[in-house]
Amino acid sequence: MPFLGMHRGPFWREFDQLRREMDRLHSVASQGSRVGFAPMGRGALFPLLNVKESPREFVITAEIPGISGEDLDISVEGSTVTLKGERRPDDFGTEASYHRRERTSGSFQRCLTLPSKVDPDRVKAHYRKGVLTLTLAKPVEAQPRQIAVESE
Repeated sequence: MPFLGMHRGPFWREFDQLRREMDRLHSVASQGSRVGFAPMGRGALFPLLNVKESPREFVITAEIPGISGEDLDISVEGSTVTLKGERRPDDFGTEASYHRRERTSGSFQRCLTLPSKVDPDRVKAHYRKGVLTLTLAKPVEAQPRQIAVESE
């Protein structure tokens, strides 16, 4: 809310700072557990997500390279979407040794709470070239309706 904190005294600025920090903590908590491995060693959440909303659905895209579709577990409950998976280590045999090892392996889980519930029976998942696309339809009652105006 950009209007908060504008043209107010110091007490309200501190209150707004506290609100922003609480929002940030809530956002981190609702993201689920931190990743078992992080891209580029930055401690970022994994997988990286984009979330789009239209009047009828949400579309989530997630970058999950190096994982097969069978190693992904997707669940939806109410307005919460959970992505779980595992990136398996490369098997080069016992005689190979690493000179550099930046691509890590392990399990991950990422939870995302959407602004409204979705219809769990109308969720589509498509995984291609390391990108997972989830299309989550909103329930009919949550979709906007055009109301006809009668006039005399």
